[in-house]
Amino acid sequence: MKKLTVAILFSVFMLFTTALAANVYINDKQVAYTEETGYPITDNGTVLTPIGVTMDAFGAEVTFDEMAAYLLFTKENVVVRCRLGANFIYRNNVKIPLDIAPTMYKFKTYIPIKPIFEAFGATVETNGTDVRVYTSEDDGFIDIVEHTPSVTRNYWAVWNQALAYKEAGNYQQAIDAILSISSEFIRVNSSASHAMLYTHLGDCYSKLGNYSLAKVCYEKEAEYWSITPGMSECVIDANRRAKLISTTTRLYAKTASESLSGKTYFGEVHEPRNSVYLGAYAEGDTGIYNPYVSSMFYMNTYPELIGRDVKGYILYLPYGEYVSHYATHIKKAIVKDKILQIALEPHGGMWQVNDSDGYLVALAKEMERYDCKFMLRFAGEMNDVTSTWYTSNPEEYIEKFRIVANIFHKYAPSVPLIWSPNFYPEDTIDDYYPGDPYVDYVGMSSYMQYQPVTDPMEEGVDRSRWSTQPNKLYSLYGHKKPIIISEGGASYTDRTTGADITDHAVKQIEDFYTYLPIMYPNIKMAFLFDADSSTRNFRLSGNSRYLEAYKKAISTTDIYSIYDKNRHESYYELGNTVPVYACLTELCAHITTPKNNIAYVVYYIDGVRLGVTYGIPYRINADLTNYRGRSVAITVKAFDASDKMISNYTTNVWVDV
Repeated sequence: MKKLTVAILFSVFMLFTTALAANVYINDKQVAYTEETGYPITDNGTVLTPIGVTMDAFGAEVTFDEMAAYLLFTKENVVVRCRLGANFIYRNNVKIPLDIAPTMYKFKTYIPIKPIFEAFGATVETNGTDVRVYTSEDDGFIDIVEHTPSVTRNYWAVWNQALAYKEAGNYQQAIDAILSISSEFIRVNSSASHAMLYTHLGDCYSKLGNYSLAKVCYEKEAEYWSITPGMSECVIDANRRAKLISTTTRLYAKTASESLSGKTYFGEVHEPRNSVYLGAYAEGDTGIYNPYVSSMFYMNTYPELIGRDVKGYILYLPYGEYVSHYATHIKKAIVKDKILQIALEPHGGMWQVNDSDGYLVALAKEMERYDCKFMLRFAGEMNDVTSTWYTSNPEEYIEKFRIVANIFHKYAPSVPLIWSPNFYPEDTIDDYYPGDPYVDYVGMSSYMQYQPVTDPMEEGVDRSRWSTQPNKLYSLYGHKKPIIISEGGASYTDRTTGADITDHAVKQIEDFYTYLPIMYPNIKMAFLFDADSSTRNFRLSGNSRYLEAYKKAISTTDIYSIYDKNRHESYYELGNTVPVYACLTELCAHITTPKNNIAYVVYYIDGVRLGVTYGIPYRINADLTNYRGRSVAITVKAFDASDKMISNYTTNVWVDV
């Protein structure tokens, strides 16, 4: 997958259109089209725009999936895919029809602007020529900061006074002072100084409870850090603060319709169609496993511990050793029909991986001879600098992964290859992707680490949600590969202080396993890391509250299973232009607020109260039978314990017949 830097040339004939459209405005700011970028055009009354300049003005990232020939537009939690000549788009894997297909005009790629922007939740108004797009973001605020004339040129004195106001807790005075000199400050200084200006503005707005403007400031801070050499970590930190302080709502509907479902069956070895297989690394739980006591073998004791059976287990294999090292484990797995995820780890470094010494061929043949359901995860967490096989050169890693994949695809076709980066840093994940022909499953090491130092409100609280961690990886690969959580957990011990953080871990594990099958329908397996490390604790047998939270979370849905079911129910995300059937429909929502203090949620249809729900995932049944053949407004409002509304979200949904 490559980021677009130039217009993409497809082997599609240019379609002739009728007339040039006049103007496009995004949040009342006109998009600057030129002869070089291309101008908007119309085709039978539908306005189409060149992708590059339009999506850049909208704030969406544009990539091109070469293997699938799809354009991908990504903004926050939404991914829209389209293809030239195809009269449909996909919004987070849900298919939406188009009246006019994306096309080529004067060797530039054009998209129908209204349906694609509406898929992102924007409001689009058009009179056939001019188009006005409105988003929920306060983009006009940036114009005020950067273009309102400064009241003085003595900006350093005012700047220092603003910082003094902030230090003293006089946040509005600090904001007023910064805004009085911001345009001159930005005109004269470097991108690093611009970033710091938005850092301080964001902090002040956060302290005053204006979280929407704080988010805008932190996002702009990240933008300026991104053009400042050597500041990639600052980009990550600023984007993290922006996410933590955001208020977002994602609305989902349950369906048995394959046409609406976001679930895809890719046909990979061991892939379930309709279930999520649970697994674990349980060999490291000393409370249930002792290699010298036959009655304490984890494949027997782990299911007893959690109250249900699981489909697979992880075994770690140092590069150079053979799976016969685990002969006893393999025999048990064969008898119990378990999947064994073999994590092959080149601790000596990537240099030792080659196709000439015979080791990989011998390993592949050995694994193929066993009548065991193997999966091979090679050099997982390769993007993490703490991994012993980490390389700062992604091309080196890709070369080695392809060597392994080619050998296993030839000599062990029953052993699928897992490519599995670490959840952090997510910005470099795609750099290490070996390519579709070499990857059978995309995995992810997904751990919840308590990090109160990142609190944008400076209250010493970790406001992150484990359930949102797969977003980036899923948006990149969830439409084309089955996804697995190759290992993960929520530590109940603070890795820095050693303090007990069981309350935090319990909330996170409930959050993650409740939303995983709802938000990510193409995550097919999830392996829990059930062991302790030197600084973190994940061992189920070591914490009864953590254990009970996990047992409860995996019992709330029957999608978690050790066998693949025939039923086809799953969830898909609703949004503007996404249809729903006229029947009794289960709705649920994933809502984030800066303080994560939701007490209850109320649903409305066309302004009429539908009902109230408590606790994630805020399920409610909506009878849509009387709304068939028209659009309805579904509103989701969240309230805190004092009955104060802290989130208000509305989307228009078409009720199909």
